[in-house]
Amino acid sequence: MAVIDRKERFATEGMRFQRNNGDNTVATPQRFLGFANNVDLSGVPLTAGSAVLHIKVDHNPVTTVDVMLDDLPDLTAVTVNEIIGPLTAATTGIEWTMDARTTRLRGSIAGSGRVIQIWGPLAAALDFGQSLRHGGDGLRVISFFNDETVSIGLPKDIQDKEEIDIEGAKGTVTRMVIGARMQGMSPVFTSKVKDYLFLVMAQGGTLDLASGTYRPPLSNESDHPSFWGEIFSPIYGDGTNKMSDMAGYERLFLYTMMGTEGDIPIEAKAWATYAMNMTATEYVNETGERLPAWEEQTLSLEQFDALRLLDIDAPRMAA
Repeated sequence: MAVIDRKERFATEGMRFQRNNGDNTVATPQRFLGFANNVDLSGVPLTAGSAVLHIKVDHNPVTTVDVMLDDLPDLTAVTVNEIIGPLTAATTGIEWTMDARTTRLRGSIAGSGRVIQIWGPLAAALDFGQSLRHGGDGLRVISFFNDETVSIGLPKDIQDKEEIDIEGAKGTVTRMVIGARMQGMSPVFTSKVKDYLFLVMAQGGTLDLASGTYRPPLSNESDHPSFWGEIFSPIYGDGTNKMSDMAGYERLFLYTMMGTEGDIPIEAKAWATYAMNMTATEYVNETGERLPAWEEQTLSLEQFDALRLLDIDAPRMAA
């Protein structure tokens, strides 16, 4: 039996996050989406007519390529079909096409990879990770392991049951009871470290890496970026345990969320903690299948180790 049943969770190993595609689907190496229609690339920094693109699949090393943009007819209005050629020439092992469902730029890498990251000014300009609408520099994974997580609240959003009555002339009541319904979940993630890349990824706004200045979204910006989250927590058997005696790990995957930073007071003689209030809703994947807001899974120690979670995050570089 694959499930590791009747165990007890203690604390958490941590959590990681990544922006979704522009159509609100989870980005994978087999399908990661950029812009639709046309895009302005005139502001992308060029060196000898080329722009830098960083790509990383799972725990593998970062691949850095130079994409030649000089031959494009008009950098202020580049179409999907026009950028496919330069991207194909610059990269190896990636098929660049127009996504049939959304007409967006699509990258696809064969194999069983789970996590794709593509970042830099060109990735942002190509709208990977919803960067055109919500800021950021492409598709990044932001992780909070190494005991950087303080707590994760997981309150469920439940619509209460309903009781609908009809009363006859003699006072007889006929009642219909409609059961409670699960609407999603509203996680609250609290960390002991302030991560501005995560703040931009989850909340939006603008981050100037050169000056170190972050500005949150304006009051009229009611649209939020969409991102997924994944929680890993150790589980133990009954009796007395050491920290190293875990029987496995619990994995909780939330397909699509939006977030807003919580209150962060400055108090006397106290360390600050940084909270992100999130809302997870039902999810529709690229085939149109409707899924609940989250899925749960138990992992063996070997399955957990194979994920190499500490080797996933992309290097924190300005370009």
